[in-house]
Amino acid sequence: MGKRCGAMRKQCGAMWKRCGAMWKRCTGRSKAREDIEVEQVQKFPGFREHAYRLLFPYEDCFPDMTPDLITVLPSGKVETVKKLVPERPKGLITYTYAQLADAGVAQQVVDNAESPWKGTQLSETPFVSMSCGRYRLIQTWPTNFNEKFKQDFDCQETNSDKKHFEPGAVQAFKACIETLFGAGATDKVKIQYCHKVTDNNNPCYVGSTESLKDYLQKNQEEMLEVGIKELTDEGFISTGVDGKNQPLQKTFNMEKNTQYVIYKKVGWETMGCCKPLEQFEKECEFLE
Repeated sequence: MGKRCGAMRKQCGAMWKRCGAMWKRCTGRSKAREDIEVEQVQKFPGFREHAYRLLFPYEDCFPDMTPDLITVLPSGKVETVKKLVPERPKGLITYTYAQLADAGVAQQVVDNAESPWKGTQLSETPFVSMSCGRYRLIQTWPTNFNEKFKQDFDCQETNSDKKHFEPGAVQAFKACIETLFGAGATDKVKIQYCHKVTDNNNPCYVGSTESLKDYLQKNQEEMLEVGIKELTDEGFISTGVDGKNQPLQKTFNMEKNTQYVIYKKVGWETMGCCKPLEQFEKECEFLE
């Protein structure tokens, strides 16, 4: 009996050792997989963009109006604060699909000192409004309706493609414009329905905010190549040139734990840029 018990203890001990070794190998592999998932950045040689935009070319058509603009990101972050001066070839541009904001974003308070809406909730500005029980976000920013823009984009004054120019997005943009420039503004100056196709053959990078910043910090040449001058706690400082070869510099913020695409924007402005992956995929497809 004693011999049999001793033998059994030896067998159990050997099995325990084997199990322990297997556990080590399994957990080691799992940890490695986790590290890859956390740190992985995908690099693509470029992308094809189908850019659909709504444009309001206000130019010098409202000489007595100098409305104030804030460009609000889906996170509620105010990216641009600008007074709209009535001059050619100025315009406002936005996306052609509906953007919604949750109540938490709508109730955020504008804290930009230079904005006339400082201390005001976003829902009290022209750029976040309530419709059918939901908050609509109008993420609009300045552009130049110049010859370069007209060469790049096919622009029409009527909506012949309601799949890509969503009527709800058009109405939201019109309401925002008429709040800024006055009732009837979009009758006086027609909204343009703009589309262009571009192949961007510059490398682009996909991953979480944290993994992208870590990757670029370790690969400085690639960081400079994509048009990023410096990484910051909130995102990065972009550098580039405009169509007149004048130097540009712009700060981009990136939300934590969010999937982004970092790429070099090419057009009137050529510079480093970023966009949430979900937003990027609405208009772009990666080149293999």
